[in-house]
Amino acid sequence: LTNLLFVPFMSGAAFNGDMATVTFGFSAQSDEARHMTLGLEVIKFMLEQDERNIPIVQRWMDKWFWRGTRMLTLVAMMMDYMLPKRVMSWREAWDIYFTEAGGALFADLARYGIKPPKYADIATKEAEHLSHQAWHIFYNYTHAAAFHTWIPEKEELDWLSEKYPNTFDKYYRPRLEYLDKEEKAGRRFYNDTLPMLCQVCQIPMGFTDMDDPTTISFEVSEYNGDKYHPCSHGCKDIFDYEPEKYVQAWLPVHQIYQGNCGGAEVPDVLKWYNFNLGADNMEYKGSPDQKLWDEWQDHRKKA
Repeated sequence: LTNLLFVPFMSGAAFNGDMATVTFGFSAQSDEARHMTLGLEVIKFMLEQDERNIPIVQRWMDKWFWRGTRMLTLVAMMMDYMLPKRVMSWREAWDIYFTEAGGALFADLARYGIKPPKYADIATKEAEHLSHQAWHIFYNYTHAAAFHTWIPEKEELDWLSEKYPNTFDKYYRPRLEYLDKEEKAGRRFYNDTLPMLCQVCQIPMGFTDMDDPTTISFEVSEYNGDKYHPCSHGCKDIFDYEPEKYVQAWLPVHQIYQGNCGGAEVPDVLKWYNFNLGADNMEYKGSPDQKLWDEWQDHRKKA
């Protein structure tokens, strides 16, 4: 999964002229390649030494695959929505770096009794939806986040339609076009509440059931008489196996509502987090970030 973090991420940076990020990223990726090589040999050694290690290793892979894919939500959103010039879609990156490369890895491990991660099929279905659902969540809550969101231009929507022919026009383009219409009419939507967070991955619970992209995925686990809410079957499995680890999670939204983050109002919370309202978040158009980007682009053209 680190390939999905570093390779498309850095390719996007290179495609947009951000060579400082590329230098860091490919240096980190070369280090990660060494870690993966050594780690794989350690795993094989454990499997060869004692067959009782097979279920232990399988559970590790099931858990950290799912935790990793949830973290990669932000990379998916960046690739499809935040790059000025896009190098590939999240779906394409997933097919290359997990379906093909990961498939070869698990084919190699099959002789030891290791299977592909438990929810790999669901994660593959999610590749069609993940970036769009995440962007919509952050669009709703950009006033309470640390970065800007916006409605893609028509050319960008067309690109997304081309890259996601089976899902984007059916589920997501109409929603974005409606939000664009509302915004231009002076009714830009902000959700005045804060989203429920998954007890395990701590990502807002806005993802859908992959067999029904119109239904929010919502799970319930109980521990010592209290109810907890994972966002998916994968996170629920992780919670149920070791609930003691996750019941103590410091969930930002819960802490905010309890008054532990500067106050009960959004401006108070943003001040506590040292966010500058309107500069670090809200609309991209007219923001300091857009001004800096435009100045950089002008400088590059002159150079």
